[in-house]
Amino acid sequence: MKKKFKVDLLGEAIDFMESLDNKAREKIYYNIRKAQVITDPKLFKKLNELIWEFRSKFNKN
Repeated sequence: MKKKFKVDLLGEAIDFMESLDNKAREKIYYNIRKAQVITDPKLFKKLNELIWEFRSKFNKN
């Protein structure tokens, strides 16, 4: 499938991702990859022209 957009993580986001346990981190990366090919408003929403908010739940967090 063709990706609809490219994802660039800020340094703070990378630090946050590295602070998570492996399963939570993999779930978030999975949802990011999924959002790139499938439009799902539960996973992400547009905050402004350049910034999108990703949402991901893992173990009710």
